Amino acid sequence: MLDTAIAKVPESPELVVAVETITCLPDAVQVLTSCTTGNGRMKVYDWGKFALTAYNRETMKGVRTWVIADVVPKWPLINDWFNPAQRIGESPLFEDLVEAFFEARSELIGVREVRIVSPDNVFPRKKTGICEKCGESYNLKCGPICSACQGQAYYTLEGGA
Repeated sequence: MLDTAIAKVPESPELVVAVETITCLPDAVQVLTSCTTGNGRMKVYDWGKFALTAYNRETMKGVRTWVIADVVPKWPLINDWFNPAQRIGESPLFEDLVEAFFEARSELIGVREVRIVSPDNVFPRKKTGICEKCGESYNLKCGPICSACQGQAYYTLEGGA
C-alpha cells in the first residue's frame, strides 16, 4: 500500500501520511518514509481500517490506498494474517506473507486520488519553551508551565525532588 501511494506522491519534505489504524501500518510508515509521529508528518486515526493516505501538504493532493476486504479470502496466507481468530495452526512465516502480499497487491490494493480537506491533517510546528518550574522543554500549548508541573504527571519522583 505504501509503495503504491509513494509512487504517486513521492517522498519529499512536504510528504504527509495519514494512517487509519493503530496496528502495524504506522510502524511501516515510520520505518520506510521520513514521516513519523515525532516530526508531525504522520497522522494516526484509530479507525481500524487497513488504509493510508499519502499527500503533499502544500498542494493537499494525494493518494489513498486500502486493502480490498472482498479480495482477502482469495489469498489464504493474507486471510490468516488479517483474521487470526479464524487461523488453524501456526502463523504464516513472515517471508511467505510478504511474498503473498507482493503477488496479490495489484488485486488486493485499492487506489484513489484524493484532496485533503480536514484542517486536522495540517501539522503546524509546535512552539516549545522551558518550564519555569522544572526546567524541562515542553509544548507551550500546555500553558505557563508543563503538564507534569501542573499536576498531570503519569509518574511520581522517587528519592526527593
